[in-house]
Amino acid sequence: MNVKRDSATMRDVAEHAGVSIQTVSYVVNRTGSISDETRDRVQRSIEALNYRRDPIARSMRTRKTRMIALIILDITNPVLSLIASTIESAAYAQDYHVLLYNTAHNPARELVYLNEIGSRRADGVIIVNTINRENMAQLTAEGVPTVLIDSPILSSPVPVVSVDNSAGAYAATQHLIDLGHRRIAHIAGSRDLGIARQREQAYSQAIKDGDLPYHRVVYAHNIQWGYESGYSAMRELLAKDQPPTAVFAASDALAIGAYRALAEAGLRVPDDMSVVGFDNIEASAYTTPPLTTVHQPFSELGQEAFSLLLNMLDGSNFSQSNILLPANIVYRGSTEVPRDRISRD
Repeated sequence: MNVKRDSATMRDVAEHAGVSIQTVSYVVNRTGSISDETRDRVQRSIEALNYRRDPIARSMRTRKTRMIALIILDITNPVLSLIASTIESAAYAQDYHVLLYNTAHNPARELVYLNEIGSRRADGVIIVNTINRENMAQLTAEGVPTVLIDSPILSSPVPVVSVDNSAGAYAATQHLIDLGHRRIAHIAGSRDLGIARQREQAYSQAIKDGDLPYHRVVYAHNIQWGYESGYSAMRELLAKDQPPTAVFAASDALAIGAYRALAEAGLRVPDDMSVVGFDNIEASAYTTPPLTTVHQPFSELGQEAFSLLLNMLDGSNFSQSNILLPANIVYRGSTEVPRDRISRD
């Protein structure tokens, strides 16, 4: 059989392997039920002939590009990059390609990308931690299957997968109250983000429920709410009259930045200040001391979002449009009973 190696067709593969074209299609598209021996034989023929699918022809035939767009707020953020990696792996396993768009906290840039997604004919969109309300309205009007992760839009029909930010933040604050802290501050994320507002509100509710008079919130100095913002926020807290004895930070990055400010001030965690973060990024287990934090199930967030989108693309009926995943505290070494309580006891 004489086939040019850059022009092999599915029919050529079928003849080379001694099977039907349908069987080759099953192997190529990862569908159907065939024996391992037959699948291996077809795979060897595909490699021998250097067969490559024609994505344009396939798209015209199926009216699907098998591409999904992933819009993300900040790819340098360790939390968001972990979620993005999970989505990419889940998509690859289902023979989908991912178009990655990093908005860099810019709503105008987000709109440009949404317009481009339409022209590229992506089958669906997953938006992580970002979406402008006006841009969301445009996307909904165009009928593009869309799933949001941690980007709640009130009165929107778009399904959302999120972690229970409120319960996690409340539990983090309550943990500090249970230890006996009465001056608990919160280093909050940008109020432009719904998840930051949820965590701040839960902190405030726990302080209110605990009947504590001390309520102090310092906001991240920029929308990225990373290490530098946590460092600056802690310095601001230490400069105030009656600094806190404990801090709940809205992200691990904020908490780790706060560690540095405390060290520069000659203060130790948890002896002089208890600190709790949120996210449970890998670095949180390697700080000194290891950071007590609220665990976010990053893999589940990405997998559930992709599964929801896949159901929408397949036209499957599914009853659960919004998914709320639990957020649990991981207890480590950054919190303890405050010194004044130890002395009283």
